[in-house]
Amino acid sequence: MTIRNLEAYLRPHRVVVVGEPVGATAQSLVANLRRSAPPGLLAESLNDIAAGETDVLGIAGSPAAVDAAMLAELAAHGCRALVWPHPDRPDPALLQAARTHTTRLLGPRSAGILNPRGQLAACALPATELPGSLALIVQSQSVAAAAVDWANGRRIGFSWVAVTGGESDVDIADLLDLAAVDPATRAVALEVGRIRGARKFMSAARACARGKPVVALQTRVADWFGKGPDPVRSAAFARAGLVECLSLPALFDAIAALQRLPALRRARVLVVSNGAGICALGVDAVLRQGLDAAEPDVQTWERVRAMIPQLRQLGGGADIGEPAVEVTVGALREFLGDKAVDVVLFVRSPLGDNSHEAVATALAQARLDDRLLTVWLGLETALPARRLSAEAGLATFTSPDAAVRAIGYRWNYARNRELLTQTPPHGPAEPVETAGTARRLAQSVTDGRLELRGAEVARLLAAYGLHSETAPAHDWLKLRLRLRRHAELGMHIGVALCSPGFAAPGGYGFMPLDPLLARRILSDAGLREDSAETGADLEGLSEALIRLGQFALDQPLLAELELCLSAYHGKVCCLAGDTRMLLTAEPAAERDRLALAPYPAALAHVFDGDGHRYLVRPVRPDDEPAVVSLLQGLDPETVRLRFFAYIRHFSHDLAARMTQTDYDRELSLVAIPEDAPDRIIGMSTLASDPDGARAEFGVLVDKRHCGIGLGRHLLEQLLEHARRRGIGTVFGEVLSENTPMLGLARSLGFSVHLAPDDPGCMHVEIAVS
Repeated sequence: MTIRNLEAYLRPHRVVVVGEPVGATAQSLVANLRRSAPPGLLAESLNDIAAGETDVLGIAGSPAAVDAAMLAELAAHGCRALVWPHPDRPDPALLQAARTHTTRLLGPRSAGILNPRGQLAACALPATELPGSLALIVQSQSVAAAAVDWANGRRIGFSWVAVTGGESDVDIADLLDLAAVDPATRAVALEVGRIRGARKFMSAARACARGKPVVALQTRVADWFGKGPDPVRSAAFARAGLVECLSLPALFDAIAALQRLPALRRARVLVVSNGAGICALGVDAVLRQGLDAAEPDVQTWERVRAMIPQLRQLGGGADIGEPAVEVTVGALREFLGDKAVDVVLFVRSPLGDNSHEAVATALAQARLDDRLLTVWLGLETALPARRLSAEAGLATFTSPDAAVRAIGYRWNYARNRELLTQTPPHGPAEPVETAGTARRLAQSVTDGRLELRGAEVARLLAAYGLHSETAPAHDWLKLRLRLRRHAELGMHIGVALCSPGFAAPGGYGFMPLDPLLARRILSDAGLREDSAETGADLEGLSEALIRLGQFALDQPLLAELELCLSAYHGKVCCLAGDTRMLLTAEPAAERDRLALAPYPAALAHVFDGDGHRYLVRPVRPDDEPAVVSLLQGLDPETVRLRFFAYIRHFSHDLAARMTQTDYDRELSLVAIPEDAPDRIIGMSTLASDPDGARAEFGVLVDKRHCGIGLGRHLLEQLLEHARRRGIGTVFGEVLSENTPMLGLARSLGFSVHLAPDDPGCMHVEIAVS
């Protein structure tokens, strides 16, 4: 289960406590609940819950009071969700009963649920009545309590807060899926101490981050024993589109940025201060964070100088001195109005005749742009100003570094999203000898040879287009690569430049790879386009990484592979003497071995329609140009029937969304004429909900290729895929005048009826499993 019945945690119709609370967490949770629950929400017993009630939330006050029989009784009274605040895991019989009745369980060690919008405080956390648009999803009670208390002090609210604890059932992936579709949530802050299922986590994280900013803090490492965060987890966060925070204070800064700052397409920051030294420190903080120092235009400087003759113009900063309070406000308004300035960072030292409090009061009353950040330096005089700023909804921080870090988190989300939706070039096209390599590996395992070296490994890699040499010249660029399993995230690749001080890889990534992803791994390892390493062949090295990644995808018997790659003037090879491969006699299931769903190449086939042959295969990210060409070439009426609107221009974002899919949740098939291999003339899509219970379909075929059964074939392939995946229902929305599509749906067994919310639209649906 994923999001099924999770709504009962956020917006329950009734709440019932089962058993007298035992333990500090349960007692605090029930006390908060009784104190905050609006009239009629809290039921004194099951007898107070009317027959037919739904979305009842249960609180396990005492573990002894909730067994499998009680769970069945709770379910009969409409209980769809249960909070388990106790340290010990529920009995297996209770967990099985919960699965049988589809009652969700949050815990053990859960501090509960906080929903200020719904006046629900079923939690053992500091009370807050401030509604916001940020969801806080954490595994640790202590992190949750610190974050909520900090947010209270900054007058920052939440859409909801959930503490998953030991995750016997509901986990952080489930709640990410819930946040992705929750209209009250615009951003997410996430704490990760343990990833229970890599594939599920990555799917949920990618789905959520595709539409909403997500910042993540990792608090407990899996199998990383170095300093700092686990770099493999960090690579997973980046691949999913999350922005990582490296400390608890950084998470707090990120929460402030997500709640207070608008989305940033660029990050040009102007530092405004009442002293040159403080201003210089602020500009240094901007540059250290990798942001751009803003340069307002000449007219803006002239207008501000007319107000403040003593204005000092610094590179990326403005020292305005200590003018009257209203003049300070006017200068900040001018800078915010400059098109070359994305954010104004106002850093103030407690000097001069004007107090922090007087300036903060004026700014609160002025209601300037959300892109204004304030830093009130000092302590005793700064506290009232910070409180005033927070109450006025201004983003306020304790230091320039903290403020700039917050800007970086807000901007990095947009930058990461842009990077992840770039269209990659085509990868290596040469076929690989998958089956023959698998047979040789299986024979080695049968013979008991689980460690292979040197020439034997070189022959296996040669089947994937990776050629080996014994001793290249000393001036060749050398990279050390390792493929191995991570305790939580499965098979991954690590890369580092070979050097005398080599200790651990510097770039990490997950399969499947494309040329852009491979280059980012090489960049993280220190190999960049402008690198002084003139022997670096980035194209060849990225191709080698893609081939190694494909080897790991294809060969489940692979446990670990270590090798050294060399590159010089366009030539890339493996060093045969430095290769080592470990095999396993007990390969893990694909979902445990791979954090990302591999490309479903087995679904590719040829369709013969009235003498015309088409290759039908799953879509790839590098299909974007061909998909855009298909969409732009459609006549306006075909576009309206498919997209329910006239669309003149199809954006890169839309095309990227159609081609960069999560194969675990979405399948898009494209049809390519045999005589035009660079053209796509048809496309069908099946997108399932996180539960895999229902999936929506869409079919589009160029009019010039209609009438030969291609559309019917594409839809039949989607239905067959849904049956294989165990999806229960496939549905679609079709305009009433789209008679060909409605006829096709009826002929395949779909029921057809008016859509309840749109009289001009028909809802078609079929049970497939």
